[in-house]
Order: sequence, then structure tokens, then C-alpha cells
Amino acid sequence: MKKERYIPKHYALSYIHEELEFVVYSGELAGKLYAIAYKGKATNSLWHYQFRNQEKLQKKIEETVEGLEAWQAAKLERREKQNAPHNLEHGAILRSSWGYEQTNVQYYQVIATTRNSVTLCEIAQQTMETGFMSGECTPMPNKFIGKPFNRKVSMASGKPSVKITSSEYAYLEQPLMEVNGHKMFTPRYYSYYA
Repeated sequence: MKKERYIPKHYALSYIHEELEFVVYSGELAGKLYAIAYKGKATNSLWHYQFRNQEKLQKKIEETVEGLEAWQAAKLERREKQNAPHNLEHGAILRSSWGYEQTNVQYYQVIATTRNSVTLCEIAQQTMETGFMSGECTPMPNKFIGKPFNRKVSMASGKPSVKITSSEYAYLEQPLMEVNGHKMFTPRYYSYYA
């Protein structure tokens, strides 16, 4: 059974802001003013208070509207940033580092781009053991392994990020330098268990 909004029987609709989907119901009981507020289709109230007078209720409504407008503006700004065109180019290298009891590092190369997405393919890596079940690795551009796949690029942080799986995100790996047409990358730590 679907939960319904709690609105006391002696309350009546006293304020509505259609754009924000914000409503307030109020009523008096034993000479005291009460009000309850809801947003959107939520069944849980934003607040439910007793007020000294109508002016105090009006002030609370105005504060809530200001807060909801600020929240909505921030949400819109985040969405615009997230969906902004990315700056990844064909050939760019992305790196992911993930794992629970070990540090897995994987590299991906951009093989095609659109305004908001990329086609990636995992690439091989050069590894060098530097300790017990651990070492350093660098990407090997154009040494493709696996099959290409498409992913949306998020620009939410101002830098491109790509969700590979639910637990793996890849970020742009900038080369340190280029020597004789070969890009040199920072060695990254990895570890593993047998």
C-alpha cells in the first residue's frame, strides 16, 4: 500500500509555489497555529511546526522558498557542468585505479569522440615489480586489448571522468613528456594477491 501524505483534518492549503512544487498546509488548534510543508511528490514533510503567529509562518515559508531556489540553481549548475562538452581527444589515455585489498590499475585509450561521450579500448601496460606483489606500471599506447566500448564523459568536477563500471572510474592521464614521438607517463603503483 502506497504511503500518503499526512495532512491533519483541520489543515487547509495556505501556500503553493508551482514552479518549485512546494506546498504548505496550515490550521489552528486550541488557539495555536500549525503548518506542514511538502516538496514535489514526497510523502515525508519538509517541516511540521507550531508558529506564534502568521508572520512567523510567512517568514518560514520565505526562508524555505529561498533555500529551495538555491538548491534548484545548484542542481541545474551541476547538471550543466556534468553535461558540458568534454576536452578528451582521439588518442588520449585514461587511467583507473581501484580495488579493495589490492590496487588494480588499468589504462584505456580514446579511439573516437562525440560531444558528450567517447569510445574507449583497454590498452596494455608495461609493469615492473618493485616490491613483494607490487610494482609500477605505465600505459602502452596503441597496444589494444579487449573490445572497444562507449561511455559518457562527465565534466562535473571540471575535469573529464568516465565511469567504466560501478566501482571503476577513469581519469585523463597526462604524459610527462614526449621523446622522439613517444609519450612518457608517470609510473603508477599497483599491487596484487596471488
